[in-house]
Amino acid sequence: MKSRVYLILFLLLIPVQGSLLAPLAAFGLRPDLGLAVVYAIGLLTGPREALLAGTAVGLLLDIGSVSLIGFSGLTHGVVGFCAGLLGRRVLDVQSASNVVFLALFSVAQYLLAAVFLDMTYGSFPVLSQFFRRMVPQALVTTAAGYFLLRYATRRPVLAWLRRRELEKDA
Repeated sequence: MKSRVYLILFLLLIPVQGSLLAPLAAFGLRPDLGLAVVYAIGLLTGPREALLAGTAVGLLLDIGSVSLIGFSGLTHGVVGFCAGLLGRRVLDVQSASNVVFLALFSVAQYLLAAVFLDMTYGSFPVLSQFFRRMVPQALVTTAAGYFLLRYATRRPVLAWLRRRELEKDA
């Protein structure tokens, strides 16, 4: 992906996450737009570039939310790497199974955060939070990622993002 696309993406991610998606926060559901973007980058570019983009997006989101710096960078980087491997070997960008994988990655990220909180601070209600917050949060993130992938496949965005091997096939 071109560097100016990454720059635009990084400059717009926190304002879009914080302002345009703020009405959803009133219901306690805010999609993790960074995870959806990293998943799309992984499918479109490959594992190495998605790992770096995921780490950068995660660190940017950590700095923007004043949370534990580095944790989201790690989880987003792993999601980007796995999505890049899946996009290179298994999935097509327009495949309907992207919804399932994005939901699984989202739930896995929330579970990893819950286990980390439980190990660090103790007595974190993982099971109750799983059904009350994690699954609905993952569903909203999956919906945002689905619409993001649909937008990317219908617009000329693919020319900016796609791997060179995919451009030769098209």
